[in-house]
Amino acid sequence: MNSAQALHQFWSSFGWTAYDENTVPSEEMSPAIPRITYRVAMAEFDETIQLTASLWDKSYSWESISIKCNQIYAAIGYGGIMIPYDNGRIWLKRGVPFSQRMSDEDDSIRRIVLTLEAEYLTAL
Repeated sequence: MNSAQALHQFWSSFGWTAYDENTVPSEEMSPAIPRITYRVAMAEFDETIQLTASLWDKSYSWESISIKCNQIYAAIGYGGIMIPYDNGRIWLKRGVPFSQRMSDEDDSIRRIVLTLEAEYLTAL
């Protein structure tokens, strides 16, 4: 499993359909909501980069999406989480700010953007 697949597995582990932000199906294909979209990027050994992910829900309430945000917050933990893959590990940590609510043209869409720090503990 490569690092992109490891990130996909991590985001998919929260019970919502997860998509690389560059491969979300078109609206005509009816992508699943709720869903998670996430950014994939890599870096050299011992360099910290910023990654983002978005939680999407269709509701007039923030309750369900906030619960999912808290679940991810807890899973990452205070010191971060190590995500293994074939050539090493990704040390994923909470960024600052960890979460931000975002507006959408459709008032029934709720979105929270997550900021994370990733450190690749391997040579590319």
